[in-house]
Amino acid sequence: MKDLLINILKKIDYERVDFGFEIIFPDGDKYTYDSYPIQARIIFKNKEALRDLFSRGNLGFCERYMNCDIDIEGDFYYVAYLGLLVEEQGLEPNFIEKLKIFYYFLTHRNTLEGSKKNISHHYDLGNDFYSLWLDKNMQYTCAFFKSPKDSLEKAQIQKMDLVCRKLQFRPGDFVVEAGCGWGGFAIYAVKNYGVKMRSFNISEEQIAYAKEWQKREGISEKQLEFILDDYRNIRNDPHIYDKFVSIGMLEHVGPENYENFFDLIYNKIKPQGLALVHSISRAYPRMQDPWVNKYIFPGGYIPSLGEIVVPLENMIKKNKKPQYLYIMDIENLKYHYALTLDHWSKRFEENVEIIREKYGESFVRMFRIYLRGSSSGFRKGELTLLQILMTKGTKPDYPLTREHFILSTQKKKIGAKTI
Repeated sequence: MKDLLINILKKIDYERVDFGFEIIFPDGDKYTYDSYPIQARIIFKNKEALRDLFSRGNLGFCERYMNCDIDIEGDFYYVAYLGLLVEEQGLEPNFIEKLKIFYYFLTHRNTLEGSKKNISHHYDLGNDFYSLWLDKNMQYTCAFFKSPKDSLEKAQIQKMDLVCRKLQFRPGDFVVEAGCGWGGFAIYAVKNYGVKMRSFNISEEQIAYAKEWQKREGISEKQLEFILDDYRNIRNDPHIYDKFVSIGMLEHVGPENYENFFDLIYNKIKPQGLALVHSISRAYPRMQDPWVNKYIFPGGYIPSLGEIVVPLENMIKKNKKPQYLYIMDIENLKYHYALTLDHWSKRFEENVEIIREKYGESFVRMFRIYLRGSSSGFRKGELTLLQILMTKGTKPDYPLTREHFILSTQKKKIGAKTI
């Protein structure tokens, strides 16, 4: 196994490697690449850990790290990128493991019941846990940085403001939100843009948190309503809305549901209404990483742009809608998400002893893989973050340029307030 891994490592494209690394095998032998300063050291503590890498791929490696059969010295960010380069050389789970992965996928589909279980797995870990490393507005989606020096708090406000401007929020607009998280965006939009909102979410802990936050802000339920329900049931809502927004939920919808998702948007907004979908995407279609699917987001799926757009086109074609759902703008915030994850990781590590005491070492390692591996995937890999803006029917009065996307939030009237 040692020789096999060394042969694979010798074949990777080192022109794409801008860091040094070292691998220490159970017998004490080492493989070192030191053309740059060493940023990560991988220590296989037993032969079983090395064997799992070859039989189970990334899933085996990460589970062995979680179980302390593998140690990492340095930043897991570099280990994740090295794993991508090794995977490109053909290292993948064997046939039996692929069958297990496929079975897990089939048993975690996003049905109405399944979605609730899948979401609860991750988002109901505890509000106190997430408050340790998210910003004060509890934004668990990509921030928007006008400068790498922006604080996380500032960048998340800029993200929320960017979405509001793209959707041209105006006082009195009636907005529906699919997947509201802890309620931060809805509260921001209502307070600063004067819109009226109904926000849907199936995480009980998040909805409870959002409602308590709403009370502290003194926002009436006539202005903002948080609803514990699946986004699919928006279809049964008697209201028709001016605007639709979904920030970080499409990843939990499942590609088999995309046509219905876009049909729901079409049917729930008025003619010339606007909709924005903010979602992680990837460069090309492929299955979700099995480790992420098992430990972080059961039932999750990251689509390519084509996998998003084709169902939208099919929905229009099949239903012969009198007014199309037009794509007005697509923006890729790929590197913004890498920066966001860097901030989350830093805050996570600053509070790691509190987290370890409550959840244990395996959990700490699991979340470290997730945060640092994701940062690597956005900065160096295939992951992207798309904001897709749509309109129901033609909207000739929409601004001809994107200047209104990037206006400063300073010294600007928003509704009845200045921020």
